[in-house]
Amino acid sequence: MTRVLVIDGYEESRNAAAHALRVAGYDVAAVEEEEEALAELAEGGADIVLLDLPLAEAEEAADAIRTATAGAQSPSVFALVDPSSSRQARENGHTSGIDFFFLRPCPPAEIVKHLRRMRR
Repeated sequence: MTRVLVIDGYEESRNAAAHALRVAGYDVAAVEEEEEALAELAEGGADIVLLDLPLAEAEEAADAIRTATAGAQSPSVFALVDPSSSRQARENGHTSGIDFFFLRPCPPAEIVKHLRRMRR
């Protein structure tokens, strides 16, 4: 079963994403911040990390995740960003270790649909 780690500072959206992913058959862990995420990765790993954080925080978290999982199977890292974020900001995100961006608002059902499509 694919394990997804959701990192989101807002409890309501974190719970909504986690619920949609569980209903879709994913094994899900949901945390509020980077430190909790790193502990969760060390304990249970993840195949996918979904970051719903401000872009600068998402970049920092992605970099920390890549560092923490170096030498191991690194998870795919997805981040939600505002449509107003610049191309340069998204390129910086890729450099930090973010594999793919979802544009906000992106309902949890859409995230599930795209994850399924990308994991084939």
